[in-house]
Amino acid sequence: MEQLNPVKKKKMIVDLPGGRQVVFEIAENIEDLITDLSDEDKVPCWADIWPAAHGLAHYLWEKEAIGPGKRIMELGAGMGLPGIVCALKGAEVTLSDFNPTALEMASENARQNGIKVRLLQEDWRSFHCREEFDFILASDILYDPKLNLFLGQIFSQSTHPGGTVLVAHPHRKATREFIEDSAVYGLREVKRELREIELTGTLLPRYEIVIHALQPAGQQKDRDFSPGKSASV
Repeated sequence: MEQLNPVKKKKMIVDLPGGRQVVFEIAENIEDLITDLSDEDKVPCWADIWPAAHGLAHYLWEKEAIGPGKRIMELGAGMGLPGIVCALKGAEVTLSDFNPTALEMASENARQNGIKVRLLQEDWRSFHCREEFDFILASDILYDPKLNLFLGQIFSQSTHPGGTVLVAHPHRKATREFIEDSAVYGLREVKRELREIELTGTLLPRYEIVIHALQPAGQQKDRDFSPGKSASV
């Protein structure tokens, strides 16, 4: 990875169901990291742990049958909370992000909690990884229709047959529309759950997070979902 500029950090304690606590470091002030608001690639959304990540982390800790032998990839991992929760349960976890500083901080967060994760720096618009995973985690990343097309293609290519894509979001319109159209990418929704999350020091004290479980609908991995091409279903 390229040489990174230091980020001023602050500690965050994340409480999981059952009394387990996870220690994280996040950016002390996101505004300090903004260099060019006109360039979406430089907006530091990665530098905090957003409500959807808390909701998905709680769900993973309590509900999903994740443990040793399961391969997980978190896309747009940022600080890595959902992926690190899976690693705490014994899964083999890959944290993927576009920003190298995010990956460096996520790796340190994993180390502080006594686990190891694999790091993968990738751009959704030119995603090179061709591995398949048992679970793909997508925490509040389906917010931009221009990028959702690329994410749909990644889900289709990277989900192991019988695997699951878990999408979490705070009732975003663009995410709902993606779920409604997920058959275009050979996926179908098999489960949906609402999670109420209470957080301190955030814009609102309580958030309702929607979690969708998507699975491959059939043998459609070889279809072309490139930008500008349509796919019949």
